[in-house]
Parts: sequence; C-alpha cells; structure tokens
Amino acid sequence: MTALVVLTPTIAGCFSERSFVMRPEDYVPAPAVNSSALPAGDTRAWLAHAHQTLRHTLPYDDEPALTTEQLVDPAGNPVDVYAHFGRCPEYSNSIFLNFFGLMDTAQASGAEAAIENPAAPWPGFEDVWAPINDRLQLSGRLGLARGADGEPLVADCIIVLPGLLGDLAVKRSRDLARALVDAGHHVLALELRGFGQTERRFPDVYYTFGVLETGDLLAVDEWLQQRPYVRGTGLIGFCWGANHVLLAAWEDGREEDHPGVAPELRKRLRPRDGRRHFTSGVLAFSPTLDFEPIVEVLRQEWPAADEPVLCTLQDGVRDRMRRKRHPEINGDLGRLIQFEFARSELTYPHAVRDGYDYLRFLPYRGKPAGDKLESARVPVLIVHGSNDPLASPQAVADLIASTENRNVAAVVLDGGGHVGFAPYDRSYFYSLVLNFFDPRAGPATRSAKRRP
Repeated sequence: MTALVVLTPTIAGCFSERSFVMRPEDYVPAPAVNSSALPAGDTRAWLAHAHQTLRHTLPYDDEPALTTEQLVDPAGNPVDVYAHFGRCPEYSNSIFLNFFGLMDTAQASGAEAAIENPAAPWPGFEDVWAPINDRLQLSGRLGLARGADGEPLVADCIIVLPGLLGDLAVKRSRDLARALVDAGHHVLALELRGFGQTERRFPDVYYTFGVLETGDLLAVDEWLQQRPYVRGTGLIGFCWGANHVLLAAWEDGREEDHPGVAPELRKRLRPRDGRRHFTSGVLAFSPTLDFEPIVEVLRQEWPAADEPVLCTLQDGVRDRMRRKRHPEINGDLGRLIQFEFARSELTYPHAVRDGYDYLRFLPYRGKPAGDKLESARVPVLIVHGSNDPLASPQAVADLIASTENRNVAAVVLDGGGHVGFAPYDRSYFYSLVLNFFDPRAGPATRSAKRRP
C-alpha cells in the first residue's frame, strides 16, 4: 500500500506537459548528397537518406521505423502497420498496454488556454498580427534569425501551428520555434481563427476546421513574402494543425475544378492566382487523416478511465461549446463542427457535407477523397507514431499506397504517441525538422522555385 501511494504521484507527474528544449548535442546533420543521388522533386528519396543518418538516435530496442516505400508492399497495397510494430489498436488507450504512448502524448500536449490572457512572453519573439482580409487578422509570434550586426538574415520563415483547439500556450510550439530561430530560420507561431488572441480580438469569426483556414495560411505566406528578409516559407503542424498544413500543400497546387471543392463552396474560398506558397516544405506530425471515424466515436461520452485521450479531447470540445454559447454543451465534435459552420461564412445548405469533402484525405463510407496530395508541388513529410492513441498510423500507409506523388513522403516510428516526438526522442525530432528545412541539404533545394 505504501509503495502504491509513493508511485501514484510519480505516475501522475509523467502525464503532464513538459518542456523539451533542444540541446546542442541533439542535432545530427544529414550530409548533403549530389543531385543525381536525390532526383528533383523526390522527397521520398530525401527521407530515406535522412532517416538512414538519424535512425541511430532512436531507442535501440524499438521496432525499425517504416519509411515511405516500406509502408507499401510489392503489390502496391498498404502494409499492416500495427502488425509490423506488434501493436493492437484496441489497446492504444490502455495505460498498462500503451503507457509510453500515452505518456509521450501527455508530455507534449498543453492543457492551458491563452485567450483572456496571452501566453507568457517568448524571449526574442514579438507579438504580430498577420492580415487576412479587411475583417480578420491572425495573432502570432514572430522570431527573426539575426546576424552578428543584429540585422535580420535573409532566410526562410517557418510557420508553426498548434493542434486542435490550440494556441500559443503550448510549450511544444515555443521550444520548436526557439530551435528553428537558433538554426537560422525566421519563425511565425500562429493562432488560427477562433483561438488564442485571434479569438479574443475577433470573437465573431468562427473556426471551420481547415476549410477557410487553408486560404488564411496562403494569405499569411504572401504577407511574409513581402518582407525583404524572407526567402521562402514552410509549414509545421501537429494533430489537426498537421491536417491544416497538408490541406495548404494541396490548395497551393490543386486544379481549379478539383472534385474535393464543391461549386458552392468554391465561391466562398479565397481566390487563387497560381502563386507558389510554402516553397520550403510542409511537415505534418500526427495528422488525423481518418478524422471522420473520430468524429463518429465522439458522438458518445467517454470516461477518462477507459479512453483518456478521447475524454481529454471531449473536454476541449465542451469548453469550446461553452465559450461560444452553442445550443448544446457536450463532447460531440461533429455537433461542434455544425455549430461553428452555422455561425461562420459557411452557412449555406449542405455546407458541412461540402466541408467534409474538402477536409477528407482518405475515402470514407463510399465518399471519395480526391487524391489531394497528388497536387502537392512542394515537399511534404508526414511523421506518425505506431502507438498513437488518437490518430491511426494505419491511415498513413493507406494514404501513401494511394499517392504516387514523390513529393509526398512519410515515416512511422515505433513511439511518439500523438504529437509526442520530442518526449519520445528529442534528437530524432529536432534533427529531422532542421534537416528537412535545411536550405542547402533539405528536399526543397531540388523541388521548388525559391527566391534568390
């Protein structure tokens, strides 16, 4: 009994948010290779090379990670990701059978909100407002890489997004932003419609889960490109923020009449003019590629003892419903989506249906996804954990099996839970990010037209 009393606080402490600042010894550079070894526009080949360099940093007793080509069998079918890693999806929320997945998830996830009061200041960063249109600006924190003379370097600016219902209070964004600036990049950590200080200043602008926010990201890119010291931009997103960055890569390159964009919805999207965006690349950690099954599961309430991650997510949904004074207060994500759409610019009949078509990456119950990432013309990298308690790692293999575009690559690691890659392996996490955005050796050096 005494041992249990002593152990309980220890376990509880493992399941709280922590800071994982990058240390100098964490960075492992992936050597540059000549252009003949890495063909233009081949993010998959770049990932294979980079992972080969970085894999020694991963825990030695873990199952080998699956990179892009390994996620598909010789016949072109997705491999069984759970079988490869010896996992059972039914146990992904068990504290006894997925202790480390849940722990990594909790340590990388913030519980505090920064709406009434902004997040504590980040040294070296300034609060800015990125203009979207005459009715909306997005709150963000901008950090500039500077030379010895104190002037901004000419460098890429990496836009960092939080997860679902997130803002700048999460330590993960602050730690990552600091590492990128120290590596010579500019960074803009952004709060989307409906969240953080954006929500506080514009409470009547509602969140549309990526439909209108995708155009917002293109507007932010164009705003940053006007600054003389910004060479190009990149995107990093976590959880639903990862969905945002994948949608942005699609939106940048898609054809005007893509079947994923209903005619009525197209009238309400930000006009496109063919300009290139996010030429430094797009990095998506733990995207919810199979979001519709998650929406269905959340129709019922889940107790923390059985489904701690779903319960936490439902707490966030309830808080959002309460704050926005929606007609219901519950954990039903699908109802929240309906309520937010109804008060947004997307109020026409069947807007939610059209919105789901726009957001979908994988076919669901006979509804097509439209092969969205075939349109990506910038490097795209998806990183997932096999022990993710929320988003299915199998969905990554399913997506890669249906995507021929070699600009799109993916890696599934043995650990990391949901967005918890810094707690899982700090060196691999930071090294992968910095190598991906390296202006000399990253995949963008061969696949995108960049400003000199």
